[in-house]
Amino acid sequence: MKKIVLFMVCFAFLIGVASVSPVEATSHHTYHGDKHEHPMEWEEADKEKAAELIKLGYDKHDIFHALKLSQLANVEVEKILAYYKENKSWEETAAHFGVDKAKVNHHHNWKKHKKYLEENKDKVLPYLASYLNKDEAELTNYLEEGAKLHTLVKASILSKLAGIEIKEILAKSENGQTFREIAEEYKIEKADMFKEMKKLKQAIEE
Repeated sequence: MKKIVLFMVCFAFLIGVASVSPVEATSHHTYHGDKHEHPMEWEEADKEKAAELIKLGYDKHDIFHALKLSQLANVEVEKILAYYKENKSWEETAAHFGVDKAKVNHHHNWKKHKKYLEENKDKVLPYLASYLNKDEAELTNYLEEGAKLHTLVKASILSKLAGIEIKEILAKSENGQTFREIAEEYKIEKADMFKEMKKLKQAIEE
């Protein structure tokens, strides 16, 4: 069972770093404030609609997923949000509007990955400190400044593989680069990212 969990969280991490859905095309995820549950990048055509829906009180995270389902199902986004508001399940909402639930698995895998890291924070931070040869207080400071734990993990792995300071990785993210773009800049392969993430997960499971 642990091996299954390990594979799922590693896969979710790689999805978050190395792939971008057709909806994710323009804006960037930053570490200060880190307001989204996972990287959400809006198409220009969606931004105006999203602004309208935000004024109506809808959550940005829900709007993002509703817009994606709206495109896949060719249904008005308001109908998607209304249905989701009733059942609170993106899988059920996708099925109701005829969208393969596999298309929303990225969202669920990412949530599991994030929750897994948070639940094991007491093991993650010491591991990252040792991994980067840093004082744990420095990493804690990044969290206090607004970085999320999953952001810190990705930045740490990129820092290690690229051979540059983690603060430089976080600065690049804050300045608008996605982690995917940073990995490409330093020619870091998905296989190498997976290997490093697996080491972290194994350390947590020990």
